[in-house]
Amino acid sequence: MTISVQCDECFQSYKVRDDRAGQTLKCKSCGAKIRVPAADDEIEDLNEDYEPPGATTRKKKKPAPAKKKKKTKKSISISPGKVVKRTFGVLSLVIGGLMVAGAIYMLFAGEAPDGKKARPVYAFLVASGFLGVGKKWLTED
Repeated sequence: MTISVQCDECFQSYKVRDDRAGQTLKCKSCGAKIRVPAADDEIEDLNEDYEPPGATTRKKKKPAPAKKKKKTKKSISISPGKVVKRTFGVLSLVIGGLMVAGAIYMLFAGEAPDGKKARPVYAFLVASGFLGVGKKWLTED
């Protein structure tokens, strides 16, 4: 008959003869010392006191009600405010574009009344204002 032992360090299992009972052996895997229990040593049986754990019941969550999507058709609403805003947005973009074109012309070809080269910085600033307002008015809902 054989005795089963297991190394406490590397968990390697061994089967040894009965005549080795009570001796200390060396593990072949890790070199740790393994004590072989004596034949008369009572091996603790953990299965005697084992009781399976009681299953606890969980409260099931109620599924959230599905949100129903309302099928609504977007009606085309033309309000006077939107029409005016879009019209002025387009007009502002056109004026801003013309001002940028004029400022570029003044930068490269224009001359001031006193004969010096023109510096259209103010024209670029005003044009950027017109372009910004026009873009804002066109993209808002």
